[in-house]
Amino acid sequence: MRAPKALALALSLAVAFLTGCVPEADDAKPGSNASPGAASPAKKTLMPHDPPQWFDARGRVLLPEAATKGRTNLLGQLRGGGEEVPVLLHGTQAFVASPTGVQVIDLVDGNVVGEESARGEPLRENAEGKVLPPLLAGTDVLVPFLLTMPASGTHTAGAMVELVAVATAPPHKASWRTTIKLPEWAVQSSSKVKVAAVGAADGTAVVTVTSGDEAVSYGIDTASHALRWVQPGMKAVHTGTGMAVGLLHAEPLTYIPLGVDLATGTEKWRGEKIYAASMDAAGPGTVRVTGPQVGENGDQLLDVTSGKARATMPPGLRGASCTYDRAVTLVCTPGFAVVAVDSTTGKQLWALKDGEVGRTPPKVTAVWHGRVYGRAVGGAVVLDARTGADMPTKPEVAPLLVTEYTGLVLDDNRLYSYPAGG
Repeated sequence: MRAPKALALALSLAVAFLTGCVPEADDAKPGSNASPGAASPAKKTLMPHDPPQWFDARGRVLLPEAATKGRTNLLGQLRGGGEEVPVLLHGTQAFVASPTGVQVIDLVDGNVVGEESARGEPLRENAEGKVLPPLLAGTDVLVPFLLTMPASGTHTAGAMVELVAVATAPPHKASWRTTIKLPEWAVQSSSKVKVAAVGAADGTAVVTVTSGDEAVSYGIDTASHALRWVQPGMKAVHTGTGMAVGLLHAEPLTYIPLGVDLATGTEKWRGEKIYAASMDAAGPGTVRVTGPQVGENGDQLLDVTSGKARATMPPGLRGASCTYDRAVTLVCTPGFAVVAVDSTTGKQLWALKDGEVGRTPPKVTAVWHGRVYGRAVGGAVVLDARTGADMPTKPEVAPLLVTEYTGLVLDDNRLYSYPAGG
């Protein structure tokens, strides 16, 4: 009778040994060879890492086609980079806008957990590549739509903006909607018309509509949903510290920096005329203003409350695109170089130039919370935004947008969300 017991014990030990030798999928390291398409256990949660050091290909999730439709070139690259994809990342969800609606995607499993549609027909056909990202405003996400205003009675057809506030909480339905009639140029313009939700604070949301040199900005009361103010000719680019700031069209290709009261639209300050001016947000209360034909101090960081210069940018960056990392650093890409600038003082922190110091500057794809993500000769890299040093952990992919939960990666003309790792 002892033989059967001995055999049973031997089989039990063999099963235990074999089971113990199979590694858990979640034990894989960032540098593992796990294929993005390989089967793996479903992830039930996304863990925050602020900022992420790497991104996990095993848990990637496909975003709707609207995220990239009409945006990629023949090389499979996104025109305009990742900052303008029509996606807002909020927690473990993605709000993906199109000319006719918005979908809410659960980034854990890719399921659509909410959806809202515009109440009207799009103003322009084939406008997918012109939709800008939605805007987070408290517990709502603001999504503006450019629509055709149908004729009514003696009134001819025209154009309008429908601003829809979609709740961030399930079931992600519209909290409110409002419409604003647009000027005639929005209908007649041969240029592409764009609408942007610029910012929201202190009960006012700012929406800007542009087409070539034409522009108009609106302040909308987020409680009553009524129109508070209109600024014809102004392209607003930033809100902060009770102000809306932008560029006022003065004459062909010439603009004036302008600051208006966020609640009333009353003009508070205006700068000098600048030919071919550009303005971008550079911090909570700062904008960067530059132009190709101004003096040596023409590339400046301005205080949004006064319009006065806080600092002058380092030389050689006037034509360079700079991205604010939503912390304290601007990362600029002049030609084949990467330069980091303190967003408060304008002081250059470091620079990587092609052929210098034995390092090759990466192609920057995203900057966020003190990190620079991109691609270099050795593959995907992540740098410290304050020092330029390579971080020790390889990110495995080069994301276009980053939050503490995820990185968005372009692959074969589609956007995927990759879980963040620390």
